[in-house]
Amino acid sequence: MKLTILEMRDDYGLLEFEEVNYSFLNSLRRALVTMVPCLGIHKVDFHMGALGSWTDEEGEEHEYESLSAMFNEILAHRLGMLPVPTDSATLQAFSAALDDPEQQPEIMYSLNMQGPCTVYSGDLEPVNGDKSLAIPDPHIPIVKLGKGQAILVYARAIIGSGARHSKWQAVVAPRFHEAQTLRLSGARSKELVEAAGTGGFRKSGKAQLLKDPVKVYHAIRKLRRFHADEKAQAAIEIETLPDHYLFEFETTGAITAGLALEQALKALDSHCVEFVAGLEAAA
Repeated sequence: MKLTILEMRDDYGLLEFEEVNYSFLNSLRRALVTMVPCLGIHKVDFHMGALGSWTDEEGEEHEYESLSAMFNEILAHRLGMLPVPTDSATLQAFSAALDDPEQQPEIMYSLNMQGPCTVYSGDLEPVNGDKSLAIPDPHIPIVKLGKGQAILVYARAIIGSGARHSKWQAVVAPRFHEAQTLRLSGARSKELVEAAGTGGFRKSGKAQLLKDPVKVYHAIRKLRRFHADEKAQAAIEIETLPDHYLFEFETTGAITAGLALEQALKALDSHCVEFVAGLEAAA
C-alpha cells in the first residue's frame, strides 16, 4: 500500500491511496467516524433562581429570571454538540480512563449571560482560564435571551468517541472514490480542456491527457454540463485506475485532521490485533 498526503489542514484531509482495496478504506472511514476520541460536554448544571437585578425605564428594580425561550434539556443538547478542542496531550492524559466515564477527570466550563442578548459558543468559558480550551468557533448561536432573562450554567467535558454518542464524533463526511484519468480527443478537445479549467493536461498522441486524480475529479464535475452533448461525450474518455483511491474527510474543529487520522489508524490496528488474537484462540 502506498499513501500520499495531498493536503492536511486543521479541519480537512485529502489522501491518495494506491495498491489498496475497498474494504480497508471503508474500515478507515468507519474508524474515523466512531473510534476517534475527543472531548465533549457530558454534563450540564443549570442554576435555578434569581441571577442579579436590573432597572427598567421607570427606575423600578427587577430580578433576572433564570430562564429562556428554550427548555433546559434543549440547551444542554446544544452545548453537548459544541466541538471542544482536543490535542494529543489531552488524549494521553485522559486515555487511562477512556472506557470509564465515572473515573475520568473533567474540564469545567461556565456560561453566565443576561438578556437581552444572543448567547454564542464563545460565551462558554473554561473555568481554569486556559484559552486553548475555548470553543474553536465562537459564533455558534446557543439561545436568545429576552429582557429580564438570564442563564448561568456549569458544563463538564470528558473524553468519548462517536461509537457512544455523536457529540464525540470528531470527524464528519469521510468519503473516498476511485482515482481516474481523463482523455479528451477530437475537434472539441481544446474547448473541453478550457471548460475543465483545472490545467495539467499533457499531449498524448492526438489527445489531451490528464493524470492527476484530484484534477481529474474536479474536471469531470465541470464537464458534466456537456452530458446532453453527444459529440462532446464522444470526445471524453474516462479510465478508472485499479486499487487507486482518493480519500477525504473533515473535522468538527474539536481535533485536527492529522491527529484524527493518527487516532483512527491506531484504533483500527488495535481492533485488528484483537480480532486475530481471537481467531488464534478459537483455532
